[in-house]
Amino acid sequence: MFRAKLFLRGKNIDYTRPDYQDRVVATLAGNLRDGAASWYHTRVEIDQDPIHDIDEFERALWDEFIPSDQQQRLRATLRACKQTGSVEDYVARFRQVIAQIRDMSQIDKIDHFVTGLKPETQKEVSYLSCLTLKQAIAAAQAYERSHFTDTATRRSRPPRVPEPEPMDISQVSARPPNEMCRRQGRCFYCREPGHRIAQCPKKRQGNGPAQRM
Repeated sequence: MFRAKLFLRGKNIDYTRPDYQDRVVATLAGNLRDGAASWYHTRVEIDQDPIHDIDEFERALWDEFIPSDQQQRLRATLRACKQTGSVEDYVARFRQVIAQIRDMSQIDKIDHFVTGLKPETQKEVSYLSCLTLKQAIAAAQAYERSHFTDTATRRSRPPRVPEPEPMDISQVSARPPNEMCRRQGRCFYCREPGHRIAQCPKKRQGNGPAQRM
């Protein structure tokens, strides 16, 4: 009936006015389909049992098409509703069921919702002692955003690769290229060709460019 009332509002029909009730019932009945349309036709045209207002229309539909144990089954479904993924998915499932349940107090709604949360979130929301279901849902969403989102972000970051230590260029440039001297037949001491280190005149003078490594 919630959608039916929205439909009437969209048509600018005030379904609360007593003098509009015949029009309201006719509009709703005209939008019935399949089995519901057949039921209304049988009741009004064959059984001569007309419906006079929107409240009577709703009760008649409920008695005819809603199983007598519907509320018990919905409550069982609500008790079995648990958070297994994100809190957003859980809230969507919970709201879908709770919207169909009649005569449930606010404290019972909160209790069912909190009981179905994951342990960490459940502990936080219970501690806050929310007074309405709306507050409890907002608290659960805020807790998940502030905790599990940060954890997921940290896990998604690639591992940090250690950077190599900077090389001392001065040491590299000062290192004597002994292999090059060997290939070119140069002195390991003065780096000049024509003699070996044992015959190096500069070594004997002590003014060579570098000491042998």
